[in-house]
Amino acid sequence: MNWPVGGRLSRGGAQTCYAQGMVRREIEIDEETDRLLAELAAEYQGNLGKAVADLVLAHEGLENFVEQSEGLLGDSMMRQIRDRADADFHEGRTVGWACFQSNNL
Repeated sequence: MNWPVGGRLSRGGAQTCYAQGMVRREIEIDEETDRLLAELAAEYQGNLGKAVADLVLAHEGLENFVEQSEGLLGDSMMRQIRDRADADFHEGRTVGWACFQSNNL
């Protein structure tokens, strides 16, 4: 398949030059991924470079969202886990480390 290079298709080995600040990467992918990328590129008028760039930026945005969410909820979640573990222990649903060791030696 001919993939877009610099916003235009590459045909017969002739490729356009990238604008300043752009890089070219060659990757190997399986056929299913190739099919999905072709479908995605169609949504970007065949510009696979733009489609992949938007995916990478979206991924970065998701990573930032997860980090922020974990930061906001981290203390609260740890407190809930600790409280649940304490309740489980006191209600006999778990055993202490010493008991576990003595039963498994």
